[in-house]
Amino acid sequence: MKYFQKVCFSSIFCLQTASALAGDSLLNTPSLSSIDNFRDVAGTSTAYATSNGGTLRGGVFYRSNALTPAGTDLAVLNALNISNVFDLRTPGEIADTPDTLPAGSLYTHINILGTANSEGFMPTSAAGAVSLMQDMNRSFVTDNGVRSSFGQLFRELAGSGDAALFHCTAGKDRTGWTAAVLQTLAGVDPATVMSDYLATNIYTAERVAATLAQLNHVSPELAAIYEPLLGVDASYLQAGLDQVAASYGTMDNYLKEGLGLDQATIYVLRGKLVRYALLPDEQFLRGNAAAGAGLLNALQDTALSGRYTAYNYYLQSAIDAGTLGGVETQVGGQVHADAASYLLRQPAMIDDAIRSYSVGNSLRAGQSTMWMSALAGYLGTEGSNHAASSGEHSVGTLVGGVHRFDAQTSAHGEFGYNNGSISSAGGTVKTDSTFVNIGGRHGFVDLEFGPYVAIQASAGYVDYDSKRDLGGNLGSAKGDTQGMVYSAKTSLGYLAIKGPMRIEPEIGVRVTHLKLDGFQEKGSELALEVDSSSQTLTRLVTDLNVTFESQPLGAWSLTPALNVGYERALNEPGVTSKGSIYGVGIEQSSAFESRNIYKAGLNLTATLGTVSLGADLKVLGGGDSRGVGGNLTASIAF
Repeated sequence: MKYFQKVCFSSIFCLQTASALAGDSLLNTPSLSSIDNFRDVAGTSTAYATSNGGTLRGGVFYRSNALTPAGTDLAVLNALNISNVFDLRTPGEIADTPDTLPAGSLYTHINILGTANSEGFMPTSAAGAVSLMQDMNRSFVTDNGVRSSFGQLFRELAGSGDAALFHCTAGKDRTGWTAAVLQTLAGVDPATVMSDYLATNIYTAERVAATLAQLNHVSPELAAIYEPLLGVDASYLQAGLDQVAASYGTMDNYLKEGLGLDQATIYVLRGKLVRYALLPDEQFLRGNAAAGAGLLNALQDTALSGRYTAYNYYLQSAIDAGTLGGVETQVGGQVHADAASYLLRQPAMIDDAIRSYSVGNSLRAGQSTMWMSALAGYLGTEGSNHAASSGEHSVGTLVGGVHRFDAQTSAHGEFGYNNGSISSAGGTVKTDSTFVNIGGRHGFVDLEFGPYVAIQASAGYVDYDSKRDLGGNLGSAKGDTQGMVYSAKTSLGYLAIKGPMRIEPEIGVRVTHLKLDGFQEKGSELALEVDSSSQTLTRLVTDLNVTFESQPLGAWSLTPALNVGYERALNEPGVTSKGSIYGVGIEQSSAFESRNIYKAGLNLTATLGTVSLGADLKVLGGGDSRGVGGNLTASIAF
């Protein structure tokens, strides 16, 4: 008695034949001799290109015929890290040929056809067979039950952890439609999608030839009728695609209205499938924006991509919109660099605030005086060094004292609190600084005229809080840390009295060191792990202060003054912040960043007894950075 087995030569029909011979696969990804239509959805020999400069990712989705690994094929499957297997067959097909699963994979049965078995109307002619296959592809679009099953499949694929494999019996019809929809969703061009669909004829050529030979042996007429069912034809897939256009207008509408997929699921599938070489306008960006776009680009290779994350939704919508929407300027933490720059310049602000109180040349030998001053200031920079503009607000209180030892020497000390608010690139940093400052001056002839030497040192503790609004529905990132600021300055100067003017040129060196602890931001998927900051800035400092004779104004006296200055960094002047997300690092530069700084200011002080009110306006420039700022002070002497 001759032995017969059931051989399924299409995904919906089976025929009693003698045997089926499996052929070698031409796929460049693992070739499985016992599963001839196993291949990567990403392509055959190379990964397919997509719209917007993308490329399909290999090793994400695999397609195949029934999983019947023989020999070493199971070991090959086991090495592919396949977490999910989706079986699209009917219960009857599964009973005839059960799957052998890769190690560790989760099996899910989704009966696309919704019937108990795959047998159906048997064609009586080759033309009838072609028509049958075309109608089946149309049913993928028109049949409510089939659409519901496909909707479930795509949602399951979106939620799969590692690589996923989907298959039917022959891996060409239900599987072929699934692969074509995924590739279209990803932005693969229609010609490539069709070519990949037709590749089934290449992969299964030996098996189909063997089956046809057996059919020809039984009946050449039967072989001619069933030959269209053994492979695929462009008209099969095209019938389904044309039905999508007729019923829904676009593939996107088919996915949403026909299969019930939401935008997030479509974006997750595309994030899994596609890696974009460049994001919108990335090649045209510079500075911090370029670094931010580079970070957004690199995050495509992390766990944030191809999953239901705010980042993935933002990125995919940005691809569709053709713009990053400004997030590229906000994602990298420029405000941390601006805050560091501000803190490194804080000792200079202290120096300016105490200038008129710290000399003691109006005192007699052995005398001391105490004073208290409240101050407020602002500095805004235009961010011309390829960084977002920034603004700095300062509010503080100083309590100080000065003692004149003799005609030539005085010493001073201050204790103060300063609240800084630094804003840039969607972020704000609050710095609460408590500091002490000491110094002294020695006149080579007298404190009231002639050459002198001055020294000054300060140390401050910084409490640091930040919040960054990232845009793109990515939320806000918050963080806090602590740090210290140390500074020392040595200078030589000359005090001259020329008629109604007090002229005081000075040159010196200021060294400032900032140490901020690292911290982890919270509140957003793109919250940065901010590195600790240890930066030292050494500047040559020159100033020319000209104070004019006081003029009476009622009970008050007004004292105008001019200040011009020049500073040059003696080491690298750049202030940067460093952070990372999922191991992807980013550096950002501060908005104010110049080796050479030119300063010009106008000050006006109003005095009534022991009370003084002051205001000054400053313009800073140099290199690629410029700023405009001002200060207000209110002081009382004891």
